[in-house]
Amino acid sequence: MTARQFQNIIFPLLTERLFNCPVKNEWSAFNGYINHYSPRVDIAVGPFSMEQGLNQIQNYNNLVNDQNINSFLKQLYEYHIENIGGEIDNEITIPNFDDLIYKNQNARCFLAIEIENQNSKKHIMGSMINAASLGRIGIGIAYNDNTLRTFIRIMNYLGFLRRVEKNTYDTTNFLIITKDQLAELLNLHIQQ
Repeated sequence: MTARQFQNIIFPLLTERLFNCPVKNEWSAFNGYINHYSPRVDIAVGPFSMEQGLNQIQNYNNLVNDQNINSFLKQLYEYHIENIGGEIDNEITIPNFDDLIYKNQNARCFLAIEIENQNSKKHIMGSMINAASLGRIGIGIAYNDNTLRTFIRIMNYLGFLRRVEKNTYDTTNFLIITKDQLAELLNLHIQQ
């Protein structure tokens, strides 16, 4: 199964699992801006903050406090810790769960999800920054072990930059999970 096929399969499952939150495939964060970069994420879960001056902070706070959605997010968080926790020389800051879910208050969407398979390290870094910027919670789905290692190495690099007081980007609201972990969470059985 290709990453695109996986994306198209999990798209409706996320709608179901997140109790009919709006979910968009290939979502563009900004429309109508002529001199403005408009990132596009693979899957975005709303509500969406698309009108200037009208944010969704309270709606996102309500969602992270919903028992079922909170449980889903906690499982993603546990997978994230499992994926990065064994790193030697780990530079990644692992916030506690309650800090993470309130990190990016004025997000454009509730969840920004990027599925990465065989892209360059620069592309993956861009995906991480876009997801962490646009979503209250950004999620990187590693489609294979190599991509998982790339996600972790980039987060370690950004953490190192922070530790040595260089310019960096805060990705503490970005969770790294594997396609198999997401499939398990969504009760999707993938044929290898």
